[in-house]
Amino acid sequence: MWDIRKGIVALFVAGLVGVGLTGPRHVSADALQYSLKDLGGGVQNLNQYGDKWVIVNFWATWCGPCIREIPELMSFADRHLDRVQVVGIAFEKTPVDEIGTFVAKLGVNYPVLIIGEEPLVPMEPLKGLPSTFLVSPQGQVVHSHIGPVTENELADWLSRYVEG
Repeated sequence: MWDIRKGIVALFVAGLVGVGLTGPRHVSADALQYSLKDLGGGVQNLNQYGDKWVIVNFWATWCGPCIREIPELMSFADRHLDRVQVVGIAFEKTPVDEIGTFVAKLGVNYPVLIIGEEPLVPMEPLKGLPSTFLVSPQGQVVHSHIGPVTENELADWLSRYVEG
């Protein structure tokens, strides 16, 4: 019963903060106050990147569009190391060692974290995979996108929100 209540509360909060399919959204909730396990079993705090803009990408090993966008995310991460941190969140219950093998095979160059038990409001509940969010250094979700993203789209987000 408690899980159902938490789900209802998460949906209610998501509705209040204006979860949309794509486009600008300014959310006052602190999106980076989460701790998730990394592929090595350590705990990472999303707010450790607080001085940078953060691209949070929810993906899964079984999601074809997710896999196809990973090279775009890696290229973007390489080109914007100075002001942006890309973080992948594996949104699945696959064993961590299998996800680690998958990530290593692809040569992913950004941190990959494992989804926890609690929803990451305001980003969750997700509307689909992949889902990508641009989070400001102040912890605000300023843009969201459902579906695969390209390096050029991510660069456009930067020019719109960081430089604009």
